[in-house]
Amino acid sequence: MGRNSKSRRDAKKRKAKKIRNRLKSNKRTAGKQSFSGPVMTMMENPLSGLTGEQRKELIVELGKNGKDKVAEIFESLNDILRQYDPTTLISILSAYGLTVGAGDGGVQSKESSGGLNQAHVELVQALALQIPENELGALPVTPDIVQKVWDRLIEIGHAFKFSRMNVELLESSNIEMAINQVQEFLRSHTQMVRNWGFHSQVVGISKELYSHFDGEIYNKFGFSATNAIDVFKVLTESVEEKLSKRFNILSDLKSTKAPYDMLVKYHELIGQGKNEADRFSENIDIKKMSRKNLFAMILSHFDLRMPDYYFINSHELSERLKIDESIIDNVLSHFSYRFGDLRDEKKEFLFLENPVWKKPVISSYSGYYCVLPQLFFSFVLDTLNEIVEGVDKKSLHDRRADYLESKIKEVVKTRFPESQVVSGVKWNQGEAQYETDLIAFIDSHAIIIEAKSQRISRPALRGAPDRIKRHLEEVLIEPGIQSNRLEKKLNDLRVQDEPDDSLLKEIPVDIRSINKALRVSVSLEDFATLQTNLRLFNETGWIPDDFAPCPSMNLADFETLFDFLEHPVQIIHYLLRRTELEGNYKFMGDELDFMGLYITNLLNIGNMVSDDEAEVIISGMSEPLDKYYMSKDQGILIDKPQPKISPFFKKIFSKLEERSTARWTEIGCILNRFPPDDQRKLVQHIKDLSKVVHRTWQSDDHNNIVIYKPPESSEYALVVVLFKDENRDKRYEFIDHASALGLEPNHVKYCLIIAINIDNDDLPYHYIALAENRDSESSHNKRVN
Repeated sequence: MGRNSKSRRDAKKRKAKKIRNRLKSNKRTAGKQSFSGPVMTMMENPLSGLTGEQRKELIVELGKNGKDKVAEIFESLNDILRQYDPTTLISILSAYGLTVGAGDGGVQSKESSGGLNQAHVELVQALALQIPENELGALPVTPDIVQKVWDRLIEIGHAFKFSRMNVELLESSNIEMAINQVQEFLRSHTQMVRNWGFHSQVVGISKELYSHFDGEIYNKFGFSATNAIDVFKVLTESVEEKLSKRFNILSDLKSTKAPYDMLVKYHELIGQGKNEADRFSENIDIKKMSRKNLFAMILSHFDLRMPDYYFINSHELSERLKIDESIIDNVLSHFSYRFGDLRDEKKEFLFLENPVWKKPVISSYSGYYCVLPQLFFSFVLDTLNEIVEGVDKKSLHDRRADYLESKIKEVVKTRFPESQVVSGVKWNQGEAQYETDLIAFIDSHAIIIEAKSQRISRPALRGAPDRIKRHLEEVLIEPGIQSNRLEKKLNDLRVQDEPDDSLLKEIPVDIRSINKALRVSVSLEDFATLQTNLRLFNETGWIPDDFAPCPSMNLADFETLFDFLEHPVQIIHYLLRRTELEGNYKFMGDELDFMGLYITNLLNIGNMVSDDEAEVIISGMSEPLDKYYMSKDQGILIDKPQPKISPFFKKIFSKLEERSTARWTEIGCILNRFPPDDQRKLVQHIKDLSKVVHRTWQSDDHNNIVIYKPPESSEYALVVVLFKDENRDKRYEFIDHASALGLEPNHVKYCLIIAINIDNDDLPYHYIALAENRDSESSHNKRVN
């Protein structure tokens, strides 16, 4: 078999009827761990106790050992590929290393056990394609060979990272070291991480974007963009179906109690019969074998047929897709390499620029094989960009820009149906004229969205500093400056008594109704998650001192945000908190990790102090979202992960939205600032105090106020006032007193007051007001409902 026996035993423990295999081609999985919630742990630098000379010696040794190990493993793998059948070897590695279980409870894990990653299989495929077909090995692939290659692939991935260590960095300036850190971040991402969205998103976005060019592509290549996307989509589904069927067959075989019956059943499975089974048992006395050992032997033999699952039958594909077989052949021919085609490629370049990324099909004497059909979608934007440039380069730029803006507008409308979204807003600042891509107005919020459709070049993803800097400016800095400029202009106009500006004619709302502007940048392509880790650039000297960061994410993550958060207030609050955190803390994770953190604590991090040196590593927090969307792609419906909001707060959100009370989104955002544990405690306090109020309301000094005084990192307090029908005429007196108590702490600028009639449970609240500290000596209550 193709991996160690423990992994094999674990994989077969699941019930066959509830398991389906899926290819591991999911959202940014490399290097992640699973966490049920945020765990804050301080980690010391392991090199902090070494002297400068000791550090130099260590880095020199690690770098040299890394280079030597890479060269040695390449030679070892080349020898194996020249002895053993590479198609079988790659097929076994893919089947056991890149599939995970999927059952009634959803996709069981983001990654299979054993540590093998898609990048490892890509590497061995490229190495095999360097060897002419007549020089390839033909020996049967045995379990020990598979395990050896498995281990060597994992080892070479680590060795390559060490091989890049350079002692000269120790003598570098802070700026040079910061730039190197960004370069290594990009290289590590390029080396190991695949995909920029969940499978259905990648398929949908790429088809919507490139089907525009179907006619031109077909005329030149004999297939369209839609044809190519459909072929690889079906190939991916077909491999999953075949591997699932294989797993179920093997599970049924393993459950056979009598060893001899197991042997006969296996021979029937491979098209033989009882006579062949008897001859086999004569050579090997199965009576002395355990069922476990016999099954392991059978499985190893059955693994030799693994290439069959990846063989492409053009006729079957044609029937399934309802397109001409010649189109299928054109697709396969264009996206394939023959053995020997990569003979001139430098092996050390395969880590960061592997040719199989754009051509994942293997063409051999026996036909086409595609062991990594999901690989097409990992690099689909780059691949189809090049194809389109071959037929209509001029139109590609405009199409990408138009598509991104229209898609963002479509996504926004899914959650903000009552909002007014305007695009291409032109406005002036002095003598200069600017244009903002989109602005969404909902209640008292204006959400400024900059859409950036620029391509992220391959040299940048390999660490070329000039390209990195250029993309940083184009995709992250420039849109942030542009949106910040407009935010300031909106703020200036709304405080003027009689504002007069051409911008006011461009927006569909009264400028005085806007109390808060939020900014977000959305890119078509993923910038190796650097858009989420912008503070990595802090010491590079590439970011202007007055730059005001805002949340930046790719289109797929933007779409996910608007899908998984079902309430408009939560989306607004998420963007608000991301903005606040972006400017003050150094997080390490992608946008989905932030969403996972939001599920857990609403991005409330208490009194944690900002530290320029400290990194908050949240990688892995996306697990609930990964599982939900991966399961959904497999047709398995599980509960969508949602923020842990108390039912009491949810009712308030719904009632505010239903009434469309002015500034309801602001109130909702304030409520969302209270973490789930505090919400739960607050609700319990209200219940307990209600019992007290029922008994003591007649007393002039009875206690009827619950006060939430926030940590010093927050400027929002909350008070809840309880009253009864009998003393409702005093409710405003109670509210004024509660407001004063809420605003007492010096760090509190706003106090949300909720008043509830405990004799009337028809509404979650009966009064809501927002008290605001205008200065240190006075406060102001603004009743909003």
